[in-house]
Amino acid sequence: MPLTDQQLRQELIQLGETVPPITQRNREQLRARLEALQTRSRSPPRTLTTRTRSTTSPSRAAARSRPGRRLIELSDSETDTSPSRSPSRGAKPTTRSIAVGRDTHTSPRATSDVEESIARHRREIQQLINSARDRTRAAHANISSSNYEPSPITTPLRPTATSTSIRSRQPPRSELAKPKEPSWFNRTGKRIQSFWKVNRDVILNVLKMAFIGILLGGGLIVLKKKAHEIIPHSRGITCTPQNATQCDEMIPVYDAVKQYLEIRTGEVECGMRKKSERYVPEREINQYLDKKGFKFENGPEERWKTLVAYILGREGDHELSIWSSDNAPTGDYNNAAKLSSEEGKYSLTCRLQKSAQSIMRNLAWLSLGTSGFLALGWLWKRRHNQFEEREKTYKDLTQKIIDLLEEQYDEHLRNPETDPWVAINHIRDMLIPTHERQKLKELWERAKKQISERESRVRAESQLIHGEEHDVWRWIQPRSSSSPSSPRKKRPESPHGTNEDSYVYMPPDVGLTQCLKLRNFFDSDTMVDDDEIDLVIDSIRNRCATVHRIEHIGIYSVYVYLKFSSKEAASKGFHLLNNWKYHGREIIAKYLRLERYHEHFPEAISSNN
Repeated sequence: MPLTDQQLRQELIQLGETVPPITQRNREQLRARLEALQTRSRSPPRTLTTRTRSTTSPSRAAARSRPGRRLIELSDSETDTSPSRSPSRGAKPTTRSIAVGRDTHTSPRATSDVEESIARHRREIQQLINSARDRTRAAHANISSSNYEPSPITTPLRPTATSTSIRSRQPPRSELAKPKEPSWFNRTGKRIQSFWKVNRDVILNVLKMAFIGILLGGGLIVLKKKAHEIIPHSRGITCTPQNATQCDEMIPVYDAVKQYLEIRTGEVECGMRKKSERYVPEREINQYLDKKGFKFENGPEERWKTLVAYILGREGDHELSIWSSDNAPTGDYNNAAKLSSEEGKYSLTCRLQKSAQSIMRNLAWLSLGTSGFLALGWLWKRRHNQFEEREKTYKDLTQKIIDLLEEQYDEHLRNPETDPWVAINHIRDMLIPTHERQKLKELWERAKKQISERESRVRAESQLIHGEEHDVWRWIQPRSSSSPSSPRKKRPESPHGTNEDSYVYMPPDVGLTQCLKLRNFFDSDTMVDDDEIDLVIDSIRNRCATVHRIEHIGIYSVYVYLKFSSKEAASKGFHLLNNWKYHGREIIAKYLRLERYHEHFPEAISSNN
């Protein structure tokens, strides 16, 4: 019979052993220790001859002659260390050694050792409890066991200075790293798992009952709607045309006919049947009702009239239409021969076909719209490119005309025998090839108008060429580049002009004509009043005060015309007024033929002032 823990403790104490608190971990070890001591006490002791050195101190010799102390190992492993249970592979239990003396006599020193051992094991148990708490917290925080490192448990045999210093260096529990708190998602998941584990059977039973209830309810609903089709009537229907609207037995008959007509309408609209088959005759409807089992006691003819009367008696029902034999709508059941439905039911094939047709139609419209937009964009870009090309051709043509006239004038200055003008038709023939004249006719007329009316450096006039009068262009303000025969003077600074110093060719003291045309005095976008006209006339007179003399001043549209007493006076006025800055606008002067001046102002013929 195995000894109890109290008997085991008493036996070990009698044999002189220091016994720690007996737990499940060390119980088997203590029992083995007791058996070993009892066996040793029965066997005769052997005399061990020891040799001591003469130089050994008495205290050291006594310590050596003192019998050795045995060790009892305590394991921190949570598994039982009894011989009947094999330790798990890879487990490394932490062991603690407790010195057990072999002295058979108890002493006060032994009692103190026992008390110290008890206190030490209490501390060890408390540390084990704390370690278990730490493991529990780590498990709640989803910390893996591989990353978890339990706090080491050290139980020294006796308190020494080294162990005391180590304890003093250990941080307090408040400074240790606290385990990470689980997130709300993890806590909720754990609660759901625990609730599922506890109430799993109840939840499954409730779901099963709900599923069965849904099946039973759906079956009853289907059975109620299809009862007239599943269960044939045991007797005929007794409804008549007079009480058709009050007879409840007509409701399933009407629903069956309506469904049949809607299917027929859907087939017609999908192209599965001809349009003439949309109207279902009486014979076909009676065959369908016979097939469904809706039989009347008074026969098919009475059934047809009752059905028509029921349709006519339904207020606000426009789903079914009644037709005569010639496909005309009728409201008399005696003339009714056909029925039809306004709405249709479409099969899956029909819906797919209609969807495909709708998609193709939308794609066609989308493609057409996209093509139209692209075509419009292409046309706009083409027209824009053509416009830019025409504008560029026009500007190039105008610049070529001006360059040609300047070159002609420079040639005249170098060789006086050369004419200073060029015929307009001759310029056209030089700049535009014969095969492009018709194509560029509009641009040429536009450039001709621009040069003749708006170019102040060019004058249009008529000259006799080989006995024929031709319109010509004459350059009257040559370019600023130097030429061998063109004398240059520095232009005097105008009191109303800018401070720019530029060298221009000064024409002779004698002007071409005695008349000038001035531009940019007035704004073409605003109306000209009398005060502004008076101001312009006074400014011109002040500007030309040294010129002798101005005979006439005329204003036509937004242009100012001047007639001087002589060509010399016109030349001086030209130098004073051309490129003059008047109220921020640059005045441009141009010679004008006397005949043209008199055309605008006939009163200037006899003017002397």
